Order: sequence, then structure tokens, then C-alpha cells
Amino acid sequence: KETEGNRTYIYDEDEKYVIVLEPLRKINEYYLLSAYHVRGKDAARNKFRKKYKRKLNEVL
Repeated sequence: KETEGNRTYIYDEDEKYVIVLEPLRKINEYYLLSAYHVRGKDAARNKFRKKYKRKLNEVL
């Protein structure tokens, strides 16, 4: 959960690629918000691990 609302981050650690999805008003439908390759030091990529630790156990 973020200030903008609930978002789903899919992070492929092997490829270092992130996909960000935002739920639509209907259940089980998502809007592709962004997708990008993550570059930089490990510290920059650690923010996705932190987001994973804050994850919701279920979709609200």
C-alpha cells in the first residue's frame, strides 16, 4: 500500500526487471502502470526487497 493506493510490483531478480500494476475498479483486473529495467548499485535495488517485506497478505 502506497500513498497513491495499492500497487503490485513484480520484480524479476535474475533479469533485474520491474513491472508495476495498479488495480482497476473491477476485481482481479489491473492497469499496467510501468515496466522497466533496474540499473544501479544493489542499494538502489534493495527498495524492491523492502516493498516485498511490506506486502499485503491479501488484496483489499
